[in-house]
Amino acid sequence: MSKAAVKFFEEKLKYEIDPYTVRKIVDEKNKEYLVVDVRDSESHKAGHVPTAINVPSREWEKHLSKLPKNKKLILYCYHVVCFAAPKVALRLAKKGYDVMEMVGGFDEWQKHGHPIEKSN
Repeated sequence: MSKAAVKFFEEKLKYEIDPYTVRKIVDEKNKEYLVVDVRDSESHKAGHVPTAINVPSREWEKHLSKLPKNKKLILYCYHVVCFAAPKVALRLAKKGYDVMEMVGGFDEWQKHGHPIEKSN
């Protein structure tokens, strides 16, 4: 057993959250969390996790004023192989934000039949 691998995965799992847990947070209107969609604005408008705010990954710095440091931010992007959410999460963590990534992204959210909100 590799101690380094054990440590890596223990740490990694602390910052990942599954869509079912996010659904519970959204349904309960848990104010300790803020869901953040880092996909482009067109994708967000077409459908997103209810209550999620849009902070497109390429423009994340422009949106810092929308992101409270007193809440845990749950970021997601398109799908399991999209790296936008972990990249933005790392940048935000370096700035002192409490962040997590929703594993599987919006594709996984939809695949399990969770509700979708649309914007104009």
